[in-house]
Amino acid sequence: MITSALRLVGVLANDETPSDGDANQALSVFNDMLDSWNTDSLAIYTTRSDDFPFVIGQQDYTLGPGGNFNMARPAKIDSVSAILINNPTNPVEVPMVGYSVDDWQNKIPVKNVPGTFPQIYYDTGDFPLRTIRFWPIPADQNNVRIYSWQALGQPADLTSVVAFPPGYAQAFRYNLAVLLAGEFAVPADKYASAIVATTAIQSLARIKTMNAPNLAISSDLVPDNGGWNYRADLFGMGF
Repeated sequence: MITSALRLVGVLANDETPSDGDANQALSVFNDMLDSWNTDSLAIYTTRSDDFPFVIGQQDYTLGPGGNFNMARPAKIDSVSAILINNPTNPVEVPMVGYSVDDWQNKIPVKNVPGTFPQIYYDTGDFPLRTIRFWPIPADQNNVRIYSWQALGQPADLTSVVAFPPGYAQAFRYNLAVLLAGEFAVPADKYASAIVATTAIQSLARIKTMNAPNLAISSDLVPDNGGWNYRADLFGMGF
């Protein structure tokens, strides 16, 4: 992929291969590109879900490598649910309502409140470990399910095998080529810049079209923070 991208911008001739230095420089640019794409929901092809046990009486949990919820820190959390395991063979999933910092500050004046399972979560977005706070504080042994963006994996070295859904291969090559043209200071008249740039835009657009969510009709008659948790079909959100 790196060799092809370098050829697209004229750094290499058709029969040439990159030096180790150029190849590693291009790999660094590729990983930076993936890191940038990981912040774009339309570049992410799926949402992952991870289950973790609640600790009775604990309100704050760190999420990330080595944290209470030990997983790769996602760029964004889509949603969170409580998993009620009173009947382990048939657990019940109860979606929670996500609160902003203003909601957490103003709508829950008394935060040290125990309950059977949390109905609200607040994600601080900290780095490298983000903190998730729950209300009420879990008093029973249940689980939490976190739905988060599945990051595009970055290859560790030049021999790593990368596998992605259809459409990503061309988008990777041509968008990497555009970045490498700047990285290697290639004059625009030395390669078919318009074709490469257009293909880069179009291939990424096809990925985003494929990853775009199906939007459902919603109603603003009952806001999310009203007296009824429509996600969970429960009362108890009287804020």
